Amino acid sequence: MKKSLFALLAGASLMLAGAARADVVNFDGLATAGDFASLGDISPYAGLNWSTDWYAGDNSIAGYANGAHSGANFAVNGFGGDAAGISSTTPFSFAGAWFAAPQGVDDKAGWVNITAYDAADHVIGSTGNVAISVNYLWVAGGFNNVSRLSVTRDSGWYVMDDFAAAAAPVPEPGMPLMLGAGLLVLGLAGRRARR
Repeated sequence: MKKSLFALLAGASLMLAGAARADVVNFDGLATAGDFASLGDISPYAGLNWSTDWYAGDNSIAGYANGAHSGANFAVNGFGGDAAGISSTTPFSFAGAWFAAPQGVDDKAGWVNITAYDAADHVIGSTGNVAISVNYLWVAGGFNNVSRLSVTRDSGWYVMDDFAAAAAPVPEPGMPLMLGAGLLVLGLAGRRARR
């Protein structure tokens, strides 16, 4: 009886477990004080490794009043660098991020392209060239098992905020399989108890 009650409680607690969630990196935890700060120098940040092309800034920097999608801080491809990288030693899922071209700079990016790579450096997928403007636009990734991202552009500067990523999902058996296995265990336990 105690074992059955324990199994019932364990099963109920598993059913109440929370779902996985994405973490959103908004760069607001960084002190920029009206200037650019190299993300490469403080890497890893938010559990990810940022190449030396990434800088953090805030809305008070001249030309970047539209820089942040939320809060006051954002990431920018420093010096207009191309192929800014984001990587991790642990695979992650990339949902997407918000991108825009800074209002007050002359050389604005017209598009961005995010390419995802796995641990063997094989291409998982790409967003293709997504046109951006001074208004923020969500660039969806939807890539799983990512080890590295490369963000390229046509020319000039872009800003990024609210980067949505999460630890790679662990494959779980389907609900019917779990139910069947549970019923089998209960049936075997019941037969054993009758003997």
